[in-house]
Amino acid sequence: MHANDPVFRMGITEPTAIDPYKAQEGEGILVCKALFTGLLALDEDGALIPATARSWESDPTATTWTFTLRAGTVFSNGEPVTAHSFVRGWKRALDPEANTETAYHLAGVRSFTAVDETTLVVELSEPDVQFDLKTLQPIFSPVPECAGPALNPGYNDLPVGNGPFKMAGPWEHGVAIRLERNDLWAGPAPEVREVHIDILDAVTGLDDEYERFLAGVYDYARIPPARTAEAAAQDGFLEQEGAGLFYLIPFCHQAPMESLDARRALSAAIDRQGLIDTYFQGRRSAAHSLLSPWFGKAHTPLAELSADDPDSGWSAYDPERARAAALRAGLGPGSRVEFAYNTGAGHDDWVKALARGLEEVLGWRIELLRTDARGLVDHRTSIAAAGFCRAGWACDYPTPDNMLFPLLHSSCTAPDAEGTAHGDNEGRYVNPEFDALVAHARASTDPAERADAWRRADRTAMADLALIPLWYRTDQRVHAADRITGLRIDFDGNPTLTTVKARKTTR
Repeated sequence: MHANDPVFRMGITEPTAIDPYKAQEGEGILVCKALFTGLLALDEDGALIPATARSWESDPTATTWTFTLRAGTVFSNGEPVTAHSFVRGWKRALDPEANTETAYHLAGVRSFTAVDETTLVVELSEPDVQFDLKTLQPIFSPVPECAGPALNPGYNDLPVGNGPFKMAGPWEHGVAIRLERNDLWAGPAPEVREVHIDILDAVTGLDDEYERFLAGVYDYARIPPARTAEAAAQDGFLEQEGAGLFYLIPFCHQAPMESLDARRALSAAIDRQGLIDTYFQGRRSAAHSLLSPWFGKAHTPLAELSADDPDSGWSAYDPERARAAALRAGLGPGSRVEFAYNTGAGHDDWVKALARGLEEVLGWRIELLRTDARGLVDHRTSIAAAGFCRAGWACDYPTPDNMLFPLLHSSCTAPDAEGTAHGDNEGRYVNPEFDALVAHARASTDPAERADAWRRADRTAMADLALIPLWYRTDQRVHAADRITGLRIDFDGNPTLTTVKARKTTR
């Protein structure tokens, strides 16, 4: 990007969707949030600020929320954005025929009503003092009348929104997505006039993205883990701790991981710090809880528990303890255990090293199931999934709820008649004590009491090893600091397209 060429260029892998009813991973959320502006937004410090809503409040029970919209905002086609636009978008997302993976964000919403053009009232089935934070997820976006039903291919590939950018043409699957500035957007006009997004091969995309950045083709890129040290030496290197986690999902619904001792053996046999030092140049933090340090008071690593507690410490590397647990689980040397993962995105090397480590410590025969990202989702949601798989989670909004509820609440496992899971609790974990702590946290108006409830929920899940934490999310990116300024990494780990400016040069 240059002052005389205000086009921002970057690459991503193919999103699942760019329509707000289904946008979910970082790539889809990047495009969707460029196209749509929701009720609220986050400022640079992570605090909630008005967006399409100018004000909002809840009743004392935190079950009724009222959002008052700004008057005069419009979609990129000129249609007014009203409370009815939000009702339309939410109803569309909840259409049973859509069967979207992101519907859980609306799971606690009992009703939503457009009282008038600028007043949206939301009734919740249970108290939720942080519901306003949840509206940051794209599923809560407004849509115009032309959107039609969720399964409308025309709108799915060419959505019309109310955000800072608009589609410059239909999504070219496997090729590109092109955006242009939306001059009808209610916010400050971005300096970027066009955003050219190439869609890269899922297997080689991360390496291709970084190489094209080095060649001057892209203004921004993610970094292959093996090249982090090289990238960190550049002027345009950016790094921030994120609200997320990389982990393993043990399939708790069947052998061998239905056994707590099997999960304990798996966790204690992993040399997290060794993997971090070797494959991430030490630029990750080993995880000993599910909630990252980003969450502040809600974070209590199990290392702080009593060393005498038999439920504690299983995220520490302890080969002898791991072998003893494996024998109690009936998983002695020679036991076959499946480990599924998606190729590309920098996972192959550390996954293979983790598998070798398990074989060396436990004597297990690790069968690696290698697939692409879509294939991994299909595998881990199927009833046949056994053993464990690689996974990662980046929070959609800044509350522990978005980590613990979708991944581990019993209502989020939802297998159908064939046993295929349709919630994000793909390990099929169920614990009534955990569910009760989530409900308590949602209803707690006292911040300290709420933080304590999330802490105890995290501790309960870790005692069960419902998930096997590896390391916390750290976003590392590079940008062309010689050409642009003002770029930050947002909460979702994406570039802040509305703040990018061409760097002025002196002659």
